[in-house]
Amino acid sequence: MTIVDAHTHISNVKERFAPIYALAERLGYSQLTVMSLQCAGRLTQNAICALCKALNPKTTYAFGGLDYVTGRDFAAQAKNLRAMGFDGMKMLEGKPTTRALLGNALDDQKYDGYYGFLEETAFPVVLHVADPPEFWDKDKVPSWAVEHGWFYGEGDHAPVNQYYDEVENMLRKHPKLRAIFAHFFFLSGEPARAQKFLDDHPLVSIDVTAGIEMYENFSIDPAFWRVFFVKNSHRIIFGTDSSDQALDESGDEVDISGYAAMEIDFLRYDKPITVYDKKLHGLGLPESAQRRIFSENYHALVGKTPRPIDIPAMIAEAVLLRGYLKTDEDRQTMDTIVSQLKEMEG
Repeated sequence: MTIVDAHTHISNVKERFAPIYALAERLGYSQLTVMSLQCAGRLTQNAICALCKALNPKTTYAFGGLDYVTGRDFAAQAKNLRAMGFDGMKMLEGKPTTRALLGNALDDQKYDGYYGFLEETAFPVVLHVADPPEFWDKDKVPSWAVEHGWFYGEGDHAPVNQYYDEVENMLRKHPKLRAIFAHFFFLSGEPARAQKFLDDHPLVSIDVTAGIEMYENFSIDPAFWRVFFVKNSHRIIFGTDSSDQALDESGDEVDISGYAAMEIDFLRYDKPITVYDKKLHGLGLPESAQRRIFSENYHALVGKTPRPIDIPAMIAEAVLLRGYLKTDEDRQTMDTIVSQLKEMEG
């Protein structure tokens, strides 16, 4: 069965992204999508994703991100990235930490032209909106989330439902947006609300990228969720949030396949699944539903073949962004990317 991992992240230029492809080979992926985190100030990310795609053109899709330093119009940025060969856009702007950095609501009018361009061109966008609702509750937030700075129940963070209100307003203004909401839109604890969202917005999709809390919620009542997944199998997209980081801080190799393997087994098998310290239970979906979720829905949105990277255009973009980089490490990374792209160009 064809499997497309529609949600991965990369940064390992030194190893030319080898760990993410080793994972794909172990788990039987046919294709994968690399997601840029450019919007969070990581100005090498679009170039990194473009290089990865150029090195692996038949198997790799790339979703680009907006930058907030060059002053360029958002719609023009999306048009430029599409022309360079990106397959869609990735927005981390809806994660509370990124929102605190940028200060923009998701339905801010400054995005209207950008969303309009995505509508007109049917250019898909993956959005991370909010976070698990317990991250706003001091009595329920996990300690590891607090350690990452992901407790939002104090300070100037917007309440969790404000994010959903902004999305509803955004989709009222832009109903033809081909939007994919990552991490099940963080609604695995509210299935009726998740169903209403899908019913109200027939062109949107949700992905099943962990958030482990999502799979814990699914495992409470697998029979219910099996029915939900079959009913909505044309609206759900597979992804893992895997990365290409093969080494931990001590330099030791780490297992990057744990959740990814679980996510495949969860859809395939009606059986208990143990991942790390979590006791989960798979859904055992019928093959027709599996095919839609693993690849067909994604291919219907993005195409069966990744778009080719315009290498000269990407080199020009990388050179432009190099002038905004603040660290020697980032400048060296960008220089490496440009050098490798020029080798392919020549």
